[in-house]
Amino acid sequence: MEIAPAPPRRRTSPRARMLLVLGIFGPVTLLALLPTVLGLQRYVVTSDSMSGGIERGSVVFERRVPVGDLRVGDVITYERPSSAGSDGLVTHRIEWIEGAYLQTRGDAEPGPDPWLVPLGQPTMSRVVLSIPYVGYPFVAPIGQSVWLLVLVVPGALLGSLLVQDARRSRASPARMSHRVGTSAR
Repeated sequence: MEIAPAPPRRRTSPRARMLLVLGIFGPVTLLALLPTVLGLQRYVVTSDSMSGGIERGSVVFERRVPVGDLRVGDVITYERPSSAGSDGLVTHRIEWIEGAYLQTRGDAEPGPDPWLVPLGQPTMSRVVLSIPYVGYPFVAPIGQSVWLLVLVVPGALLGSLLVQDARRSRASPARMSHRVGTSAR
């Protein structure tokens, strides 16, 4: 019985590995760092109140603008007033502005919000751009164990592939020839 050595594995070039890493981590890095460099804030929309304009799970990028620059139709993010009965951020469209207050409404809501937003601050966050579905993993009803699998397992697999490639590239051709055994007859 003759045992044939396994054919040599095709090695991934360093350029291909770098492109893979950039292809995976590049967009994530841009999404995390570029807005900060450009002076934008980012939020994930967690409700359906803006459906039709901005869907649940969208990431919205916003810039602080002077209150005087706000116009009817702008989409803003603000802290709910204490009269709302609950706290948290709201991203809604401006219905009207009058004096020291403005009225907002979600695109999917039948009527305006039941509160007025005071214009006591010199600036407010106005939506510049929204990217649909990118933030959905942050609002999806999944547990911590699923996040662990989604983040850690691919990271560990990628790390092990990079370590194996590094070990293979350090092995000299002379050492490789000793590993391949001769066939026994």
